[in-house]
Amino acid sequence: MTLLNAVLSAPAGTSGPITLPKFLQAPVTAEELGFEEFVFVKRKPYSSDHYYTDIDNGTSADRFLLANGIYIFNLRTRQERPVVTAAQMPGGKGLIGKISLSFDARKVLFDFRETADRGFRIWEVNTDGTGLRQVLQPPADEARKVARWGRPWHTDDIHPCYLPDGRIVFSSTRAEHTILCGGSAHLVAPLLHRMDAAGSNVEQLTKSPVSEFCPVVLDDGRVMYHRWEYVDKGARVCKTVWSMNPDGTRPQELYGLNDDSTTIYMYPQPLPGDNHRIVTVGTCHFPQGGCLGAIMLLDLRNPITRRGPDPDEPDYRQWDDRYVATNITPHVFVRRRIEPGWLFLTADGKYVHDTQGQSGYLYTHPFPVSRNAFLVSFKPDPAHHYQNVPNAYAIYLVDTEGNHRFIHKDNDLSCWHPTPLVARKVPPDIQTTPDPVYAANRQALCILTNVYQGMEGVKPGEVKWLRINETIPRYWDTGRRWGSATSSSVWKAALWPRVQWGVVPVEKDGSAYFKVPADRSLFLQALDENFVEIQRERTYVNYRPGEVRSCNGCHGRDNHATAPIAANTPIALTRPPSEPQPQPCDLKENGGTGLPGQVIHYPSDIQPIFDAKCLSCHGPVDPAGGLKLTGEITEYYSVSYEELCRKQLAGPIIAEFTSFLHGDQGNYNGATLPPKSLGCHQSTLMAVLTDPAHPKNAKDDHSKMLTPTERMILSRWVDTNYQFYGTYYGRHHAHWVNPDPSNPNYNPADFRRKPLFEEAISPSAPAWHR
Repeated sequence: MTLLNAVLSAPAGTSGPITLPKFLQAPVTAEELGFEEFVFVKRKPYSSDHYYTDIDNGTSADRFLLANGIYIFNLRTRQERPVVTAAQMPGGKGLIGKISLSFDARKVLFDFRETADRGFRIWEVNTDGTGLRQVLQPPADEARKVARWGRPWHTDDIHPCYLPDGRIVFSSTRAEHTILCGGSAHLVAPLLHRMDAAGSNVEQLTKSPVSEFCPVVLDDGRVMYHRWEYVDKGARVCKTVWSMNPDGTRPQELYGLNDDSTTIYMYPQPLPGDNHRIVTVGTCHFPQGGCLGAIMLLDLRNPITRRGPDPDEPDYRQWDDRYVATNITPHVFVRRRIEPGWLFLTADGKYVHDTQGQSGYLYTHPFPVSRNAFLVSFKPDPAHHYQNVPNAYAIYLVDTEGNHRFIHKDNDLSCWHPTPLVARKVPPDIQTTPDPVYAANRQALCILTNVYQGMEGVKPGEVKWLRINETIPRYWDTGRRWGSATSSSVWKAALWPRVQWGVVPVEKDGSAYFKVPADRSLFLQALDENFVEIQRERTYVNYRPGEVRSCNGCHGRDNHATAPIAANTPIALTRPPSEPQPQPCDLKENGGTGLPGQVIHYPSDIQPIFDAKCLSCHGPVDPAGGLKLTGEITEYYSVSYEELCRKQLAGPIIAEFTSFLHGDQGNYNGATLPPKSLGCHQSTLMAVLTDPAHPKNAKDDHSKMLTPTERMILSRWVDTNYQFYGTYYGRHHAHWVNPDPSNPNYNPADFRRKPLFEEAISPSAPAWHR
């Protein structure tokens, strides 16, 4: 049994003392590793400031050097030789980011940036240095969009990886999404795409709102990758590991959604012959120089889907099989409850927090050569700055016992992405067969066998409906008028607007069978008979056109028992699939549009209810209970909205930067929440407006003030995490209530305008946006 097998199956609590690295002098040989050569990249560390900004600000002008390139190191001769250098590339001194070796080990894919004012492009070269070619050209409209946006370049294509069928999966900004928290559109979000080997037939595989990186093919043919998200979770968590089929179907979380910590899991690689155990770098959100941190092992078969204590906590055990994640370099880690930077173990046995990386060792780009040994890029001098020393990172072999053995360094540049030059069996080519009718309609089919699985405490029959929501990406076409304070809430409650695609029924056995739009980032809410949320899916799923996907229930509870699958056919499957339909409050006879698709927009949906029913007591002068529900415009929002937010009367606020002071579930970050933890069930406002026995109704009964339609509209908003604007588009700041002297075409009537559903979901801005 290997050491890794032993420790992962050891009793909970098995551990030794945490020590600094053990540097062994014995040379690493080809005989012990089973291969003679490995390929790697030479360049300076990235100059990026966040883990996702390598392509934005990670390639400062001083990073472009003649000697940057791809090299091969021979373990027998201890010599290196170039495969391709920047001197051979266009411009003569570009920068190479990440590499991917072909299954026969004869070719290398890589991303290359010619100059600081050009985008990354995907290239290929034979490992003997011949056959250099650019695989993918810029989009046909690149020049036009460069001129429009006033940037030196428009798109980047990065992190290519060979697929079993000969095609290539890669990450690209061609989707034109941008990070949600930035005030301008320059922080871009690359998403997974695929293309033919010749660079043709480029296809976007996902619709994720924010970034996806570093795809790698598992032995079973799935694509594993990193995904960042935060659907009603704090922005400092949920940098996760996922898998999908090569065509984008069946995206599935592998680890991280319930990890209530700031650790980011980047550059995952499967252990040899094992799709369930992976190695990854555990890095921080910022500062950065190319995803630097600790080496983490993840056992994906562990039912506990959260991380254990930090190495400086009293109950920490390194090899603790109660948790998925094991830090094999615990002398450095990213604390669960803090950012920026790292914590480093010092010689006196204490940890110090350091945002400059000058108190300890840093790692990245682990590649497993066995189940307990890894090639890594390693900073061996603790005093070196994390990104300012050109040759700070060398190639080392590290193992699960803490041993570190030097292999290779360069006198001028750092060494990255060590990859054994060894052929690999081609994984199976996963073929899926989409339903042609639904594919043509750009729809998918969902089968839910039992909504109650994983929802302890919810009575059978309590869930009557599912609401289908989309988390809308922030498209580049929103432009630069959007500011971080005018996203969806100045309180940072929701950085992104959601829209409703409709509701579908749940049968008495908990089953549902329904259609959803394809290529959208969708999440569900389980609703009661009054269309009030019982549970929320705090992640999203992309469905490809024609995909048929099933699930057993609501997941995510640590150690929850798997409910037996019913012997009988779910009731929902005895009928045709449901079409999303409008809620009763949206029917024409109730004053609605009659359509299932709805935009949630506080100024036009919620304020009119308060104006009609609440201002006699909660008006501008001496409001009852100190609660003013007037609609006066504030700098970013309105008086009533800011009152509700400040007092959290519509339930807990899940902020962009949530607190870490109230325990995992109390922080509303990554930890799984029980049913009825959010929205209406925790809302003082809704309790007063629906419960005649509430203490605040002793004198005046507020529970009869609203009509059923008004109550339903209000409860739907309460279940959105304080969404204010229904779109990124339009002018939101208070000074746009007046005409714009610089733009005579601007109509103040468009100030804080509610978009049509089609406008809210479109990547192209409506005419009234500018």
